[in-house]
Amino acid sequence: MNTKPDFELVDIDSSSELKPYFDLIAELFLESFGKSLSSELWNWAYQINPFGDPIVSMAFDGDKLVGHYAVIPMDLHSKDKEIKGYLSMTTMVSIDFRRHQLFRVLAERVYSRIENRNEPAVVFGFPNNQSAPGFVKRLKWEISDSFHVVALQPTDIDQAQYLLEQSNDSGYHLDLENKIIANWRSNKPHQTWKICNGLGIKQHADGYDLMYISANVDLSRLTLPSKIHAIMPITKNEALELDWDISFPYRFGYRLFNTQQHPKFFVQMCMSDVF
Repeated sequence: MNTKPDFELVDIDSSSELKPYFDLIAELFLESFGKSLSSELWNWAYQINPFGDPIVSMAFDGDKLVGHYAVIPMDLHSKDKEIKGYLSMTTMVSIDFRRHQLFRVLAERVYSRIENRNEPAVVFGFPNNQSAPGFVKRLKWEISDSFHVVALQPTDIDQAQYLLEQSNDSGYHLDLENKIIANWRSNKPHQTWKICNGLGIKQHADGYDLMYISANVDLSRLTLPSKIHAIMPITKNEALELDWDISFPYRFGYRLFNTQQHPKFFVQMCMSDVF
């Protein structure tokens, strides 16, 4: 490792311990992403998350926060199983310190604590084109490009229903049947939506987003006048064969801990920190 020897590395495993660092985290966020970090959004993800406390590792150069890797708990369910889930978000390294491998150092500190809990777990996320190669090469993530956000028209619903049922049948997903969790997830700051009869729908600029669909729910009950954006388990070529309008690819990645099983995932918008 070429990590600078005088970096101070700080590990945080509780919301209360993390709270005093918000201003420094917001400063690094502004440098990294060119926009301000919403205190309401940060509080929602890191402070009042009903799944529990975040796991965070940070690097300091003196008083300056120069590296940040974090996961927030988000447990996933399949038809008959549960796995401890962690959503990876707000990964940041200060521009002047990106040659010191802090991205990998901090992530592995988080991962080692997850490993030491000795329970099956998965860290997952939605890396973009820029970050995906690093997650694969440095953090040993598995990446799938077989998910796309498509704009479904009414005539597409039957085929979409079939594909979603195949994924939902055995794939791990965020279960919003629990009212406390559903209320937290559907009231993310700056966006509000509701779950009704097993369907979570959020109004979008040019239609609606399918945020959540529970098992055995028929999409045909939707009578919305506009197109519906949904993450579908489909490749680009498969979507083109169906003559579906691809809005954009939505890459899904993950790393497993304390399990030899290779799970399937039912990826939905409610699992992401973007939607």
